[in-house]
Amino acid sequence: MDAGTGRGRRRMLRRPTGRRGRLVMIGAVLLSFLATATVVTASSADQQVNGYTLFAEADVSKVAVDPDTRPVELGVRFTSDSAGVITAVRFLKAKGDRSAHRVSVWDAAGKRLATTTPKRESRSGWQHVPLPEPVEIEAGETYVVSYHTARYRATQRYFERQVTSGPLSAVGTAGVYAYGSGGFPEQTWQSSNYWVDLAFEPAQEGGRPEPTTGPSASPSASATPSASPSASPTGTPTASPSTSPTSGTPAALDLPRVPWEGGPAFYANFPQARASGWTDPSFFPIGVWYEGVYTQEDIDRDKGAGLNTYVMLTDQSDVSLIRRNDMYAFIPQPFSNRGNESVGWVIGDEADMWGGPGNGTWTGNYPGQGPICTSSREGCGLDVMKKESATVPAGDQGMRYANYGKGVMFWQSDTDASKFVNGFSSVVSNDIYWYTDPHVCTAPAEGPTYGVNKDNCRRAANYGLTMQRMRELDAMDGKRQPVWAFVEVGHPFTEDWAPTINGDQIAGAVMNSVINEARGIQYFNHNFGGPCISQHVLRERCGDAVRPAVTEVNKRVTSLAPVLNTQSYQWEFNNGLDAMLKAHDGSFYVFAMLGKDTATGAHSLALPPGVNGAQAEVLFENRTVPISGGAIRDTFAQEFTYHIYKITP
Repeated sequence: MDAGTGRGRRRMLRRPTGRRGRLVMIGAVLLSFLATATVVTASSADQQVNGYTLFAEADVSKVAVDPDTRPVELGVRFTSDSAGVITAVRFLKAKGDRSAHRVSVWDAAGKRLATTTPKRESRSGWQHVPLPEPVEIEAGETYVVSYHTARYRATQRYFERQVTSGPLSAVGTAGVYAYGSGGFPEQTWQSSNYWVDLAFEPAQEGGRPEPTTGPSASPSASATPSASPSASPTGTPTASPSTSPTSGTPAALDLPRVPWEGGPAFYANFPQARASGWTDPSFFPIGVWYEGVYTQEDIDRDKGAGLNTYVMLTDQSDVSLIRRNDMYAFIPQPFSNRGNESVGWVIGDEADMWGGPGNGTWTGNYPGQGPICTSSREGCGLDVMKKESATVPAGDQGMRYANYGKGVMFWQSDTDASKFVNGFSSVVSNDIYWYTDPHVCTAPAEGPTYGVNKDNCRRAANYGLTMQRMRELDAMDGKRQPVWAFVEVGHPFTEDWAPTINGDQIAGAVMNSVINEARGIQYFNHNFGGPCISQHVLRERCGDAVRPAVTEVNKRVTSLAPVLNTQSYQWEFNNGLDAMLKAHDGSFYVFAMLGKDTATGAHSLALPPGVNGAQAEVLFENRTVPISGGAIRDTFAQEFTYHIYKITP
């Protein structure tokens, strides 16, 4: 699918230049290695405290202040070889930062063990904040110390090699963050160090802290790269409380159910999908459109972003790599290398647009190759789909995937659109890019027909509108098939002045699609305009700004797959909100976002009879909200804000 022209099925994608990217990366990072501290005496705005620290001897004179100014919780994830106590939290303050900074200590599950705000701070440099009471920690367990700020210093790739100081160590994803008011920091970005530290005193054999006035232990020669000026975290808040359900089954609600095709049970009708594990309730399809797979690095990058499926592949792709890495594919036809990595076939892309409605005859030409239909008086899109479907090998029992566009969404009657949606496929999608399409909300025959105009165009709720349209058309033949969502990840239109989607918007579009019963997510991975042209946005530098948000939302969707793969209840929580209600293993789950015309701010969700409790856990936000008078009241700060409430009766 070519978002700029409505075509692109035969577009050849260039092979990614991975080696050059690695050389640039290495060249950008100066590998000046510093030994980390052992036992030190750390200066403080309040006092001096002895103990082990991670970074006391590191040269921080060249660590730049990041331009990011959004409120964020920044931390370091570490372990200790010895039990002992954390006596203080340290952080490297940015110049010009005059705000107060709350510090916290967390366990690995996101439970806050201690918190305090310093009475006074110096203008910049290391701040040493003693805790009200020492926090005991166990040997070998993971903990996080953090502080909340809107200005910070950061060094990228610092934790690519292990940092060790006496019993303390940190490596890899040690630098963590969470945007917002101060939830558990868990997201990571390019092994960055946000210069958060601790003071630690090991316990003696009898359980009392060891004295730290004697000879210091030899430090490990842990290497740390020098400062890199911009290690901005992503825009997606991330604190990840466990979503593992409580045992037992909640009582059935006396509510109607949302019609659906059966979830994993639907995929069981197709032998290849069944053999590939698509019937597992913990599996949720997350795909990328028209990608090339050439190297193991390609696979690693895609899996790292949370993808599990390729829909459409370049002809040169190495499908054996897909097979060996437990990834899946919908293969274009003809495709000579089909194997057990394939769960089905792609049989058409936007034929409703370039072929048009009607019963005319297709010439076999694709856009740009000459006349599409033999007659200029009648469309031939249905004939396109019929002939494309006929290229699937006889007797093949894989799924058929079809994607449509503005013809089905806007331009055609329900009767004509239904013929496309219901005549050829077993999985269907539609690609309307509400955030980035420069014309979708100004063309009279498009967005305005659904009440979407320039004032409410760029909203996550409109992706749910696409889902609603496709599900209504799909139901017209009395049968059901999974409807997948399509979400762009960059600048898919050729017009440079068109908008570019950001990470928060991507996450909002995904979640609103899920709330409106999407059974899979599909990302459009190409930039045809804007400042960074790419055919592999999620792999290349063009996607650096959005990749963390895509990775995080994919992680959340995957963790919620057992919930999403259950049939929803029908219930109107608030007519200004898009919401979904599900029940799974002893708990109810309420997904909520703003509707397309609803203002930001506080809103109430009236719970149905049978969904009871004193409070609801807000997943991924490390907080709870009270249930009062049978309702939840919460704030939706942005149009793309979503909340997922878990209520255990």
